[in-house]
Amino acid sequence: MRRGGSAAGSSKHTVAPLTRAPASPAELLADLDTQLMLQVRGGDREAAGQLIRRNYERVSRYIGRIVRDVRAVEDLTQEVFASVLSHAAVYEPTARFTTWVYRVATNTALKFIQSPHVRGRDRAGDARLAETADRVETPDARLTVDELKARVQRAIGELPPNQRAAAILFECEGLSYEQIAGVLNVTEDGVRALLQRARAALRARLSDLLE
Repeated sequence: MRRGGSAAGSSKHTVAPLTRAPASPAELLADLDTQLMLQVRGGDREAAGQLIRRNYERVSRYIGRIVRDVRAVEDLTQEVFASVLSHAAVYEPTARFTTWVYRVATNTALKFIQSPHVRGRDRAGDARLAETADRVETPDARLTVDELKARVQRAIGELPPNQRAAAILFECEGLSYEQIAGVLNVTEDGVRALLQRARAALRARLSDLLE
């Protein structure tokens, strides 16, 4: 992982105003997605379609990394944009639209993976992965690419939800500490702590691959 709180809110908080502004008002208004969202707030349907097209793949990819369930990604992504559009009337550009939509997506994904049904299914799936990844190997044996990916995915999936989200936002989505703080509604120091704990946990779980 690269360099180095409280949990993200439940779904009812997905559109709460961000508590900190990562950019100046002028910079925010210069952001195309923010401009489009303001047009959506004014009732512009064409802007709504353009906004979704520009962000759909990014949100879908991010949710897939969080939930690890390809069957659920489409429905959850649609749920995110339904929430975005349904709350357009109260949208305020206190942060870039990208940060805001990641917050909605994070809360939607975390609510899904924390449901009792999904937690039970993940435990069963992780047990099957463990049988493959943790088997006894001869000294000359090597993990296949698929087995290596399974090990890494299982290790990330075993992280507590907020650590998982912080790690993916930083490592895979390229967000800054400041942006992640806005997404997860924690301080930048909180983001650093989440990433440090995530790194330590991943190093422990993947120590044999790092030797």
